[in-house]
Amino acid sequence: MKKIINRRVLAAVGTAALMGSLAACGGSSSSTATTAADTTAAAAAAGTEAAGGEAAGGETTFGITPLAERATLSIGFFAGSAHSMPWYVADKMGFFDELNIDVEYQSFTAGPAMMEACADWDICDVGAPGALNGMKNYEVNMIGVADNEYNTALFVRPDSDLAKEPENPENWRGKKVLLNRGTTLQYMFMQYMSNIGISDIDSYGIQIVDTAVGTCLTAFQTGEGDAMCVWNAFACAAEDDGFVRVTDIGKMGLNNISTLCATKDAIENKTDLVSAAYQVYYKTWEWCNESSENKEKAVELFMDSCDDEGIAVTEETAKRLIEEYQCTTLAEAVTAMTAEEDDRSGNGQKVSPAANQLYETLDFFITLGNYTAEDRQMIADKGLVNPAIAENVK
Repeated sequence: MKKIINRRVLAAVGTAALMGSLAACGGSSSSTATTAADTTAAAAAAGTEAAGGEAAGGETTFGITPLAERATLSIGFFAGSAHSMPWYVADKMGFFDELNIDVEYQSFTAGPAMMEACADWDICDVGAPGALNGMKNYEVNMIGVADNEYNTALFVRPDSDLAKEPENPENWRGKKVLLNRGTTLQYMFMQYMSNIGISDIDSYGIQIVDTAVGTCLTAFQTGEGDAMCVWNAFACAAEDDGFVRVTDIGKMGLNNISTLCATKDAIENKTDLVSAAYQVYYKTWEWCNESSENKEKAVELFMDSCDDEGIAVTEETAKRLIEEYQCTTLAEAVTAMTAEEDDRSGNGQKVSPAANQLYETLDFFITLGNYTAEDRQMIADKGLVNPAIAENVK
């Protein structure tokens, strides 16, 4: 594989290089260009022929028509996250290659940084807060729902008063919490605070320390902070270290979607490429669920991906994250983007089910002052929850 350093996020590597074990994933920031030679062997294992957009017998794996000319798809890739795995599996199994698509990755571990670098990618998978950041600041478009990340969790130390009685608001006075602001981690933590009766964390002297996810775990391991919020492989590592999981998105019953997003330029000027990638994303996960062998291959490739990004995960952790991944089918994804229902706000407008899922997160952030009602209306007025690609493949 050809490796190219992504200069935009190179600074994160300096921090990550100091981390050991799993924490190293906090700053992997490489771009990977996958060549046809890389995918030939893997495609053979999937029963395809990685050459010139032709599959075995002249048919592609998912019945998608190959692009007329070879094209490169640049993917905003969420390192260490299961919701990026359809891209990686499709790449390694030759599904992209048989469609005349080469793949490049721009790797990140947080949504805001991914959005800041949106000029470098065509399509990405990212949590709802990251998508909202991209919509407000860069007019990035949401084109689908990718996941509902239940494994987004709040941890405390086992010998602390918080571990013994976390629902007692008095135990949170003066505590320092490590989390990455502007992400689903902040969404989850603030919702938990509200649930236990803390509507104003400042009045309790609770200090949020804005910390990158990988750095969060490393700092907590060395004694920093009283609590931390981390997700995915980092949450599994925290449990392995003996930290106490107070709550998580799944336990709280919160909607915590991750999204597929694309730039306006890619939607308008690379419609066929983005449409093919959209179908491959969901169809690949359907393929992974077709058999235990395919699911095992997904776990294997997830571990390979983490290795590429400098993330140390065990096979047990990889299996857990793959099993927890909440990807829909292509048909369900299209329906979520193209059907209509009442806006959850009761404003009388009709929106897609996917938009309502996004708005659930947005509406909570509005109560925190992170966004405004005007921001919400701007997203609607500009059509940034955009069904164009879903309509194109319907």
